[in-house]
Amino acid sequence: MLTAGGLAGSLSWLCCYPLDVVKSRLQAQGGVGGSGTRYKGIIDCFQISVQEEGFHVLFRGLGTSLARAYLVNGAIFSAYESTLRFLSPRSPPQSETNLGLRPISP
Repeated sequence: MLTAGGLAGSLSWLCCYPLDVVKSRLQAQGGVGGSGTRYKGIIDCFQISVQEEGFHVLFRGLGTSLARAYLVNGAIFSAYESTLRFLSPRSPPQSETNLGLRPISP
């Protein structure tokens, strides 16, 4: 369970990380459309970042995020599955259900 949750979380971050970098750069620039803004929007931020710093800029710091995602999502998924199993109703063993009684035939 730890591995399944960890891999799912890491794969999620791997797919979303470039967009998260662009989002962070847009947030860091400040206000919208003012004189202090560097980027006009998402696509502009993506293009300028790749042109100035190369394609690898979108994946800078990815290793740390993947390691964190693996541990956190693995632990959360394991805890969720364990809790689900603990709280789910269990059927009693067969010997306790029929109590040795047989149906009465007509």
